[in-house]
Amino acid sequence: MLKHVVLLNWKAGTSQADIDAVTAGLSALPEAIPEIVSYQFGPDAGIYRGNADYALVAEFHSEADLKTYVNHPRHQQFLQEVAGPILESFQSVQFGLPA
Repeated sequence: MLKHVVLLNWKAGTSQADIDAVTAGLSALPEAIPEIVSYQFGPDAGIYRGNADYALVAEFHSEADLKTYVNHPRHQQFLQEVAGPILESFQSVQFGLPA
């Protein structure tokens, strides 16, 4: 099992409507991409200063499944049309989970 963690930061002036569109877009991806085992995401709770604005945590059975997700046309469309225009920066990390 492979865990995929993404931290997103929005451009200054990003509206709540734009963030809501990200949440709606991500919500639709598990139905379209069966390789997703687990999918959780949402805006930062605001507990600590300096955190990312938004996080995504996903699980996949394999590296191949993760790559299928990343390259899937629906994911690519989401990135280009919804998240990309408001994205200032992002970081990601992947790590294996014990069997």
